Amino acid sequence: MLVSKKGQVIYKKAFGMADLELNVPMTTAHVFRIASLTKQFTAVAILQLAEKGLLDLNDDIKKYIPDYPTNGQTVTVANLLSHTSGIKNYTEIQNPDVDLGKKDNKPADIIAIFKNQPFDFPPGTGYHYSNSGYILLGFIIEKISGNSYAEYLTENVFKPLGMDHAFFDYPSTIVKNRVKGYSGMSDTAINNADYLNASAAYSAGALMMTVDDLFKWQKGLTENKILKPETFKQAVTPFTLSNGEKTNYGFGFGLQPLAGGPTWQHSGSINGFSSFEIYLPTEDVYVTMLSNGSNKNTMTPSLLAASLAAQKANVKDTAISDHKMGQYVGQYGFPEDGPPAKIEIYKKDGKLYFKDSRMSDAWQMHFTSPDQFICYEVFPNKHVFTKDTSGKVDGFEIQIEDMRAMIRKIR
Repeated sequence: MLVSKKGQVIYKKAFGMADLELNVPMTTAHVFRIASLTKQFTAVAILQLAEKGLLDLNDDIKKYIPDYPTNGQTVTVANLLSHTSGIKNYTEIQNPDVDLGKKDNKPADIIAIFKNQPFDFPPGTGYHYSNSGYILLGFIIEKISGNSYAEYLTENVFKPLGMDHAFFDYPSTIVKNRVKGYSGMSDTAINNADYLNASAAYSAGALMMTVDDLFKWQKGLTENKILKPETFKQAVTPFTLSNGEKTNYGFGFGLQPLAGGPTWQHSGSINGFSSFEIYLPTEDVYVTMLSNGSNKNTMTPSLLAASLAAQKANVKDTAISDHKMGQYVGQYGFPEDGPPAKIEIYKKDGKLYFKDSRMSDAWQMHFTSPDQFICYEVFPNKHVFTKDTSGKVDGFEIQIEDMRAMIRKIR
């Protein structure tokens, strides 16, 4: 994990193991697959080409891929960037090419999997996350630049920003400090991750680098080293659908708010690895977390770290009395139209725990006030206890930004 504030690294630390079989501890110099964080690099490469006048974001993609079957519909480059093309996500297609992840693929090999699939919706009318759109963007980068996707990024992004340990993940290439990837549901059941030739992820998820490289990347964007400010602003502006509704995604950047403030963020998951990064532009706080475990939650610790660095969240535990704890202990149920699950709150060793019947583990409750708590596993969700007219606890409300969900006490 790396955390920066006002352009300076304030926290950087590694945990666990880079290689379990060789007993190599993790360091912050290790190189990870970053999975879908790759999409940010693809989007910025497209914006660079637009800035040079080599393409227009409103161009029909058939201008660059004439044989792509759009069935009479207009799919723009902007639609691909914003996941509003309606083109089916190839990683969600049932029974795709089973050898895709085992061999070296050309972009055309991946495109062949989804090009004849029906559209999910007319272009521009909806949002659905689609790796397919970013595969097409990588192909367009190659067609316009005359270079491979990897060559383009190396010359136009990695070298200018001094990202010395950023690479396209060619499986045959020896990469110093490349970590091994693992899968498994717990620390006691860990396996080597299934093999995946990263060419199957291509421009949607095939890059690898260190946390320091990602920090250089973030500074390069905010300091306008590889894009003009007005160009980059397009990437972090919510895309507007044809009905006027705004999405929570720009061009390669998720734009979900945190504690009422704007963020730029993205998550990633691929065989053996998970990743997350978030930037808070108002406070100039950046966090990235990379894991060589495909089951590891990198989002919640990143959100927690960003909130702490930006002083957005009170996460200091407040002690509550045994009497108060006793009022909260009990079983709670979701509304009738909610999930078929129950929540039990119980006391153990002087602490309260929150056990959702759908989850294998209980979560410790951390009180930020006498009637409000958080659980680190689902941070930044807030949970606020409510009382009936007699003052008896009758449930709690889950607060997620502007969303509210009421959970009633059963007994």
